[in-house]
Amino acid sequence: MGSNDQEIMTQDTPEQPDGPDRPAKKKLKNRWIIIIAAAVLAVVFIVLAALSASRKSLTSAAYTPYTVKRGDITVTLSGSGTLQPADAYTLNALVSGDVLSAPFEEGDTVQKGDVLYTVDNADVAAAVQQAENSVGDSQRQYNNALKLQSDMTLKAGGAGTVTQLAVQPGDMVAAGQTVAVIRDMNVMSVTVQFQKSAAAGFSVGQSADVFINSFYETLPGVVSKVSSVDIVLPGNIIVRNVTIDVNNPGAISTATTASATIGGTTSVVDGTFTYKYEGSLKAPASATVTSVSAPEGSRVAKGQTVIVLQSDDVDNQVAAAHSALENAQINLSTQQRKLESYTVTSPIDGTIVEKIVKQGDTLKVGEGVCTVYDLSHLSLTLNVDELDIKSVQPGQAVTLTADAAPGMTFNGVVVTVNIKGTTKNGVTSYPVTIQLDETDALLPGMNVDAKIILESLHDVLTVPVAAVLRDNFVLLQTGTKEKATDAGIPAGFTYTPVTLGPSSDTDIVITAGLKEGDVIAVMDDTPTSYDTNIFAARAENRIDNASNTSSGAPTTGGAADGGDTPDAAGNAG
Repeated sequence: MGSNDQEIMTQDTPEQPDGPDRPAKKKLKNRWIIIIAAAVLAVVFIVLAALSASRKSLTSAAYTPYTVKRGDITVTLSGSGTLQPADAYTLNALVSGDVLSAPFEEGDTVQKGDVLYTVDNADVAAAVQQAENSVGDSQRQYNNALKLQSDMTLKAGGAGTVTQLAVQPGDMVAAGQTVAVIRDMNVMSVTVQFQKSAAAGFSVGQSADVFINSFYETLPGVVSKVSSVDIVLPGNIIVRNVTIDVNNPGAISTATTASATIGGTTSVVDGTFTYKYEGSLKAPASATVTSVSAPEGSRVAKGQTVIVLQSDDVDNQVAAAHSALENAQINLSTQQRKLESYTVTSPIDGTIVEKIVKQGDTLKVGEGVCTVYDLSHLSLTLNVDELDIKSVQPGQAVTLTADAAPGMTFNGVVVTVNIKGTTKNGVTSYPVTIQLDETDALLPGMNVDAKIILESLHDVLTVPVAAVLRDNFVLLQTGTKEKATDAGIPAGFTYTPVTLGPSSDTDIVITAGLKEGDVIAVMDDTPTSYDTNIFAARAENRIDNASNTSSGAPTTGGAADGGDTPDAAGNAG
């Protein structure tokens, strides 16, 4: 009621004087009451009509009944990318020069190590020869320095007695100075001459009788050497020297002379005894005596160390010679590598896909010369979203299709899952490499669509993804024909929570909430695939690639624990 009506109902009604205008005022007030009442009724009618039309529209929403059944489902992860060869090399020139040969053409198959180009290398070949000569010179100098250093350890040249020792530890010696003398006085040697005809029949080790002229005594001896050199004596007598060793009883000296008889033949010229071995030890360079291991009068064997010398100069010579040798070897290696660069070989088994430089061209350093592809298999890299990467494992099968090969399906396998991710706009993706061994009709550079088979399930309860509404509800047929009490629900259906499992492009596994044979409603205005179903966005697998879309999400979910029940449009009611 309006304010005027309120005023009429509440104001006092004292007696009024009679007058001609009172009936007119009362009539006007009654008219306003009628108008206001009519307006209120009209508003109520309009609201009720709108609600009725809305309910009629909602309850008559179009749907398709679906009977829940068991079946098989394949969970996949989809993406697209560009095929790449198993391996690829673009060879760049490491040297400059004229190309002397290029014995291949595009499309040719080559093996690793096959010569692709030879480049004029005359200058570098000469540098290699010079470097080799330098290494040879340095090696000889180093060997000489090492020998000098080794000679600083003085050793006996033969068995004998140290008869003279001229130094002691700490002494300084000059180069060439004699520091010790060693003699073998136990065995003496005498060289006598026999006629050639007789000497020719003698042999080393043969027995001999040696007659000592000074004390007229014959001692046994052994032939130690027979010379093959002829010596002509006066009277045209031809003789040869024969050396005989005799054990010294103590009286034989280097002044003693003797003759000898071998096999009944006597020597024609006598000889003078010498020591079986006599040698002196001399310092090879100026040095300091660091040790003496055989004192004077001691007996030493051949090769036994007698004195050790040390010289800083000699040690420095060895170090310098070694450094020079190393530098020469480094230079040689450098020149050899340069020379190798003038012969370009294939780094892999493969196919020549591009020949840039030909015979007669002049190379420049860094210039590309050719490209080789290994086409033994092809590969594809997908960038998989961080939410899905744990579902991908090496060895999983992959199916691929290509617009360039319509009607054909190719098989591949996941070979690597790289854990080094790349983050962009707050989302991290990981590269997954797929290998294709079947490459018929496919070429590097072609675009393909790939589906990684994450899981294959058999005899599971499934429904269309379009049947699942927001918050994991479905519309389940109750068996009654009564109208639904909630707006938007088809007659005979009610909202029922379900637990979700993995999904494919079109179907999703139900693990709880439904049984085989149940009838549910698939609303006609609900998307039919998880690629576009906004109600199932939480279960969507994503591949972070420009053209990648998810298909077949491994989804898990439970029935709603509470909250408003969604209507057919997916909105909370």
